[in-house]
Amino acid sequence: MATQHRPTHPPDNQDPLDLLQALIETPPSPPDARLQPIALRSTVEQRRHALRRYQMRTRLDTLLHYAERLLMLLTLAIFGYWLIDGPVRDWLHDWQQPAPGTRVANAAPPSGAVPAPAPLGRGHDKGATGAVSMVPLPYTTPDMASAAPDSDFIAPSGHAPAAPVAVAPQPTRLLIPSLALDAPVTEVFVVDGAWQVADYAAGYLHDTALPGDRGNTVLAGHAGLRGGVFRDLGAVAAGDDIYVDAAGWRYHYRMRESKSVWPNQVEVLAPTDAAVLTLLTCTNWDTQRLVVVADLMDSKPSPGP
Repeated sequence: MATQHRPTHPPDNQDPLDLLQALIETPPSPPDARLQPIALRSTVEQRRHALRRYQMRTRLDTLLHYAERLLMLLTLAIFGYWLIDGPVRDWLHDWQQPAPGTRVANAAPPSGAVPAPAPLGRGHDKGATGAVSMVPLPYTTPDMASAAPDSDFIAPSGHAPAAPVAVAPQPTRLLIPSLALDAPVTEVFVVDGAWQVADYAAGYLHDTALPGDRGNTVLAGHAGLRGGVFRDLGAVAAGDDIYVDAAGWRYHYRMRESKSVWPNQVEVLAPTDAAVLTLLTCTNWDTQRLVVVADLMDSKPSPGP
């Protein structure tokens, strides 16, 4: 019987043998380092298994849960108050008011008419001399700017005079034909260190000059809600006519300049040597005040209501 001899030459591919030898000689891994068996789960079960620790509610989660709902209720309450006290209030005011009896077009004097002499020099010249008020401009609360002690230029702080003393009646009506504005005028005072705010009217700042007199006549008005009489004040252009009714006379002013100032720039309320009209309102998200200055041109008897 013939004897078969094993080949002595190495195999053509030695890599599998080397890998096998390495596996045989490598000691087994410790039990802690061994891989866990794979678990096969459905999509729903795998999601529940992965989120099981995150779905555990703690006391902090409960506190945040109730805080979130409380914040939502407060937001709704604030928005509801603003809605009722703002647009709804304005709508009810407009609905209850009768239609105005006089059109703004009647504000301009008839063509060719000769204005009567302005009744100037009525013996008081309010606002012609005196110190500038250190109270911030209208529509500024005391916490927005510090108010200095009052001067003779403003009403005593803390209360409004029961019966303001004036030689001539106060302005009662403001007309700006270019804005189709025809608004009543009511007097406002300094109360608790801040100017009062007139609703649905232009506010005549107490103790500033009366229309037609030498000095600075100052009117302020809302630019948003509560009538928003000055919402379009920024559209007034140089040369536009402005009319103020007072004591049976219609005073004709002409717009000279428009600018924005900070609430503490009270020099815009300062008395002037000439008869001027200053209009104030909020601008730039209530961070500044829009100031419109107009010069007195002439006056004539008011055409009536």
